Amino acid sequence: MLHVLNGDSLASSFPASIPGEIAVIRECLVDGPVEAHSIEELWVIRDKYLSNSYPEASEESYFTKVVPDFEKIMTASSETKVYLWFEHDLFCQVNMWFVMHLLKKHRGNVYLVTPTTDLIEGFGGMKELQIEQAYRDAKLLTANERHILSDMWKLYQAPDISEALTLSHQTNPELPFLYPAVLAWKESIPHGDYPGKPKAALKEIAAQLGTDDFGKIYRAFHFKYAIYGYGDSQVRRLWEELKKEE
Repeated sequence: MLHVLNGDSLASSFPASIPGEIAVIRECLVDGPVEAHSIEELWVIRDKYLSNSYPEASEESYFTKVVPDFEKIMTASSETKVYLWFEHDLFCQVNMWFVMHLLKKHRGNVYLVTPTTDLIEGFGGMKELQIEQAYRDAKLLTANERHILSDMWKLYQAPDISEALTLSHQTNPELPFLYPAVLAWKESIPHGDYPGKPKAALKEIAAQLGTDDFGKIYRAFHFKYAIYGYGDSQVRRLWEELKKEE
């Protein structure tokens, strides 16, 4: 049994009573370049981007901190049941699409575990007993659902937002969380003079609050635009880019 957790926060509160190994996804694939011809090329591209964009977080090598957990997923035996612990926001979804791509040839069962809280709280708002119950309520993904989620990664890489919108809309009954995340992706894409919804929202929030205090702006953004799931590092980078553009 292998539990794929989206981040160290969940890993730190993961109940010891739940059996199995753990792989932690320490990535933010929603942020930065992802186009590559191979997994190995993608890792090199991501290492370079993250080291340049977040130097404060690059003390440990991408290839020692991030890649080993991806390899653990890729080498899971066919008898291994894989449990995916991901939330419904865009940040989590893009990471999950990539994990499903890594599991494309996996022959064992794959289950999806989602939080019972809202987008703002996610797994962080759940107590240990609730996390244990979420594990027991895990959804066994069908072959078609697995195929769709894996395909979403290739569409994100392309990028082909039109096809992603069509596919996610068609599968709304089975995977209702997919379309809102894809729509958030579409709205985040800059076009013309429009910087994309996240940056536009930050400017709007700063104007409404009448402040440049990043802490206040981030809290308001996180509450109002929880669908993006951005952490403070991603939002701060967007905010600093906005300030440079003024």
